[in-house]
Amino acid sequence: MIAWRWRQFSGWVTLALVAVAAVALALRPDSYDSLRWADERFAAGQYRAALAVYTELAATLSDAALRRGVVLTVRGEIDPARRALIAAIKAGLRPRDYQLAVLYLGQLAALEGDTATARQTWQTLAQCDPDRCAQRDLLLADDDLRNGRIAEALAVYRSISLAQLPAGWMEFVIGRRAFVGALFDQAATPDGTMPATPFLPDLLARPLLPPTPTQTALAAALAADPAARPQLLGQLALDLGYDRLALAFFAQVDPAGPHGLAAAIYRAYTHLRLGDRQAGVEQLEQLAATYPDDPRIGPMLALAYLNDGNLDAAAERLQQLRAAGHGGPALALAQAGLAIAQRDFVAAADAYEQAVLAAPVAERVRYAMLAARFHLDSGFERCTSGLLAAQAAANGLPNDPEALTILAGTRYYCGDAAGAQVAAAAALEAGAGVEARFYYGLALSATGDVASGRAMLELVADQAPASAWRQRAETALELIGVK
Repeated sequence: MIAWRWRQFSGWVTLALVAVAAVALALRPDSYDSLRWADERFAAGQYRAALAVYTELAATLSDAALRRGVVLTVRGEIDPARRALIAAIKAGLRPRDYQLAVLYLGQLAALEGDTATARQTWQTLAQCDPDRCAQRDLLLADDDLRNGRIAEALAVYRSISLAQLPAGWMEFVIGRRAFVGALFDQAATPDGTMPATPFLPDLLARPLLPPTPTQTALAAALAADPAARPQLLGQLALDLGYDRLALAFFAQVDPAGPHGLAAAIYRAYTHLRLGDRQAGVEQLEQLAATYPDDPRIGPMLALAYLNDGNLDAAAERLQQLRAAGHGGPALALAQAGLAIAQRDFVAAADAYEQAVLAAPVAERVRYAMLAARFHLDSGFERCTSGLLAAQAAANGLPNDPEALTILAGTRYYCGDAAGAQVAAAAALEAGAGVEARFYYGLALSATGDVASGRAMLELVADQAPASAWRQRAETALELIGVK
């Protein structure tokens, strides 16, 4: 009897131990649980938090190594991103994830300006899932568009099956068809119909989407008067960095029409942006000879000389303009640009002051804001003339996010953390971006609210991951002891 009871007791003990072990295994943190948590952070744009987890898991999970490479690409850290993606491929990826890694490797080459390697990398995906193949083709088409192969890019946009695309990419293609198609058929009515797609949103591939105008901006340009439409579409293309597409639109503007001169000036400016300085300067020189009294062209030509490193020619052009009786704020700003290039900050400050005085009364506050920006960025007389200009701009433009942001930065660097906090909060309320949030985070930390300051700086790093603001925010986080 005693032996039987002992065996029964032992059996219960064994079952209890098994149950405890099972519960412990069930409750033990799983790597893929952490990965899913990090994916949620990534989807929410919390890249720093996601990167920390991906980095921790990358040594054991190739999925995490892939994601680490994606986040590093988003943050503009090209070499670490490339190493992470290659490590993920070597560790072994599922075919679909391998295809995504190759797309990102091509994107890294494109970010470095090596378009030949980017194209070769994307073209290695001979076999891929339908949506991955479509993404590959769209990235190749984007390279075509940037390099002036506009008809070839449009052919790709029109050939892509929308049903093969996840959300985000579908809207992109529909927008591209309308945007680029307007160059070839200005009378066409864009089809904005969104067909159903079997694909869920592709969050990891979303950062690969090329830049595109907002639907509102594109619709407004397409609905504009036919005489103005190519000019507006060209400016949209220029804002997005598609300079050759912009040139094609500007070429469609009637030179004798109301937008002809503006289009000619934009064409010259676009050539300068493309690095074709000879064409840009020659066009501006022709415009200056044809329209000697236009207040925009002479200063722009001087700035073109300046950007080309020809300081003597810039100075001579400005002297010619002054000798001919030209003045105005644009000329003063060009003079400030020359002074900055010569590292003569005293002369630059004087030129900004002249720009304010020469501006029409209703526009002086705008030029005061430009002067304040010069003082803030250069540090020259920041807490004397710069602070006065920043306060004047904010007083005159109390709801302007740029003016309030400059005031916040100036106050912070001049030791007024509480005033900077007030100005930065007002700037954010007015719709300011990461710069204002950066100053807000610094000011909060300086006034004792370190936790909120850290949160603001974390947000800056996530909202502008591939910018100098992210680097500045992370430096500030290190200085205030964030872990």
